[in-house]
Amino acid sequence: MLLPDSVYRRLPQLWAIMGVLLVIFAIIAMPDYRLFAAYMLVGIISLGRSVWIHQARQRVVRRGEVTVLTDTQKIERSIQ
Repeated sequence: MLLPDSVYRRLPQLWAIMGVLLVIFAIIAMPDYRLFAAYMLVGIISLGRSVWIHQARQRVVRRGEVTVLTDTQKIERSIQ
């Protein structure tokens, strides 16, 4: 499934926001709530997933960039 570039770039932030909201809801609901553990677990997994996506994307971005240094200037080229 193809996603628009604007959505694709923001996926780590969406996962992080979802994780934070789930953790906040679990804390507000308190351990008396029957699904407290499930909300906490899914929230922590969502936060971990956002970090994993961000790190994976940074590795790909760094691999695609090459910097050529000359005596007087710095030339940046992308590998295609």
